[in-house]
This record gives sequence, C-alpha cells and structure tokens, in this order.
Amino acid sequence: EQIRKVNFLLHEDTMIFNDNGDPLSGYDIIAWDWSGPKWTFRVIGSSTWPPVQLDINKTKIRWHGEDNQVPESVCSSNCLEGHQRVVVGFYHCCFECVPCEAGTFLNKS
Repeated sequence: EQIRKVNFLLHEDTMIFNDNGDPLSGYDIIAWDWSGPKWTFRVIGSSTWPPVQLDINKTKIRWHGEDNQVPESVCSSNCLEGHQRVVVGFYHCCFECVPCEAGTFLNKS
C-alpha cells in the first residue's frame, strides 16, 4: 500500500508506482563489473511495459568463475546414494552431503 506513495529520482528519471505497486516506466537490468581498478556497471537487459517484457542478454553476464562458467549452487544439488544432507551454517537450504551411518536407510516411498 505504501509503495504507491513513493517516488524518487534514479539517474535523472523519476520512479513512481501505480495502484498495483508496479513502476510506471521501464528499467535497465545491470551487472556490476569488478574487472578493472574501479567498479562499473554494464546494462545486460531491460524490463518494459505495457505489455510486460523482460529481456536479458545472457552473453553479457560475466561470471566470476573459471572460464566464465555459471557457478553451481551448493544449496540445490542432490546427494549421491548413501549420503545425506547435513545443514551447514544458518540457512536450512545450505548443506553438505556426508556418508550415511552403516545400517541406516532412507525410505523414499
């Protein structure tokens, strides 16, 4: 309800929202670039409406891994057979796979 009352200046454009809380203008999707001595950003896509349209140029995304490979989430992979998830840290979705104790099983039915 309160976002309908919000308006602010963003890079010389005024951002205002409609009765649904949607911005009344499109915007660019940016990615921060840390490759040089200063932080910069690059436009990698945009969002416009009406109608709602989201365009992202995946080739412009630079991943910070080896050979620009997309990083794999450690919170969504499956454990191998004979292993179980053990929560690591504060969030229940982050885990390590550790071998199950001998003589135990998981009933997947």
